[in-house]
Amino acid sequence: MIDDSRRSFALKVLYGNTFAMAVGFYMLVPLLAFHLLNDLLLTIAVVGALTAVRTAAQNGLMPIAGWVADRINFRRAILIGVLVRAAGFALLGTAESIPALAIASVLTGLGGALFHPASYAAYAALSTDGDRVRIYSTREMVSNVGFIVGPVLGGFLAGVDFGIVAFSSAGMFVAAFFVSLFGLPADLSHNSGGAPRLRAAFIDRPFLRYCLLVIGMSALIAQFYLVIPFRAGELLPGPTGLGMVYSGAAIVMVATMLPLTGLANRLLPRYAILAIAAVALGVGVALIGLANSVAFMLAGVGVFVIGQMLAQPVLNAVVSNFAPDGSVASYFGVQGLATAIGGIIGSTAGGLIYTIAGSAGPAAFWVWFSFPLWGALVCVMFVLFGPRDRSTPEAP
Repeated sequence: MIDDSRRSFALKVLYGNTFAMAVGFYMLVPLLAFHLLNDLLLTIAVVGALTAVRTAAQNGLMPIAGWVADRINFRRAILIGVLVRAAGFALLGTAESIPALAIASVLTGLGGALFHPASYAAYAALSTDGDRVRIYSTREMVSNVGFIVGPVLGGFLAGVDFGIVAFSSAGMFVAAFFVSLFGLPADLSHNSGGAPRLRAAFIDRPFLRYCLLVIGMSALIAQFYLVIPFRAGELLPGPTGLGMVYSGAAIVMVATMLPLTGLANRLLPRYAILAIAAVALGVGVALIGLANSVAFMLAGVGVFVIGQMLAQPVLNAVVSNFAPDGSVASYFGVQGLATAIGGIIGSTAGGLIYTIAGSAGPAAFWVWFSFPLWGALVCVMFVLFGPRDRSTPEAP
């Protein structure tokens, strides 16, 4: 059992771990496609295939990796995961052949699969139901600070050499290894005797129903990295303007996430917070798509970011309420898979919708209203079937 003083210190270590990994990730990944296309002269099809390999390795293996984390404890899974990702990032900085790049992509994804559910489960183990939303909100805030810092460092180092970017990114994950090695409790887990059971997550009907709602929400969240670049050519001054919008959104999240989520958590049950978030996400996408000025588009970004801030910490906070003793990381792994499925559906559907929106036909205007309609549908589903707090009656 972890006492209060060790728990407080371990949380600080986890926040530091999250920051280091976020900086390392955002130093490299935004520049990777540019490196592959322009430095190595690969085709867009090959670059897309390598991205798919990394995504499949991470998201496809996440349930199994979560089960492994439940068996070996969260600290060990995090330690192994960050080293595997560090190896993958370092190889990306030296690889020039497609087979070597594929191996690097697999290592990068596998590392993420190992530490992602373990890290989220560790936050659950170091929190209580009463403060879990606050702790996950802090985690998202710290991650967004990394999102601000990482691209700045990556862009600066890329002016020298991409290999330096890759090794520096790998170095951040090595730093996360040592922070975790010396700072996290050796017995960090959410298990007081129960045997880890991945199968439990796949036969838990209320949890699977929740995962379907996660898919619906994730399909909306995925639009953030599609709709703004889609509109950038008409409204923003090139890549610099695009980067400023994303960095500005991250700054807003850092400054307002804790007060906003704290207020919402005090006033509303969690299913209601998620229902409101779904509406805000759908409306935000529509406002961005319909914008005829930068100010209008930024208003849409603001509405979307409010939805994102409300959704992400609450989605993570409720997972441990479903999980039986000893299977928390397994449940986070399955939720991670649901998030990935939602992202794939959202990206695919979004691509089709944006193709129609880019045409000059009569549907080009009305197609944007499909996003608020989807958000409204997800909202209703959360009201009817969303996760209930322990004090809230079950949905009809």
